[in-house]
Amino acid sequence: MSESDHRTTEHLKLVQSVVARMAGNSAQLKTWTVSLVAACIVFSGLSDDPHWLIGVAGCVPVLAFWAMDARYLHLERCYIRLHEEIAGGRPVAPFDLDFKPYSSEIDSPLRIARSWSVGTFYGSLIVVLLMLIAFLAIRN
Repeated sequence: MSESDHRTTEHLKLVQSVVARMAGNSAQLKTWTVSLVAACIVFSGLSDDPHWLIGVAGCVPVLAFWAMDARYLHLERCYIRLHEEIAGGRPVAPFDLDFKPYSSEIDSPLRIARSWSVGTFYGSLIVVLLMLIAFLAIRN
């Protein structure tokens, strides 16, 4: 293996580690979000006089996690595109991790947030919280 091939392999490994980290962060956000929604439901069930603001308090971080997850997925896709460029033998500076040239080729974070996989996941959790809010508002 030549020195150039070795550098390319190491560069690919570096980009793969970034992609894996982004994917892990995205999965962790989903885990936290489900835990947060479950905690809101449990807290409202255990409270003697739950207020509808419990649901509202849950919606705020869910919306923030939704935006963060869309951004992580956008970055992950940019780095996958960088990986494809390196693996394809196209000229990329050694150990360069600049994803910005590929950012315009990838769907925006807003578009990713509205995609069926991301939008359905977070949207359904928002619906659950809105149902909790309605239930608690009617109950009180």
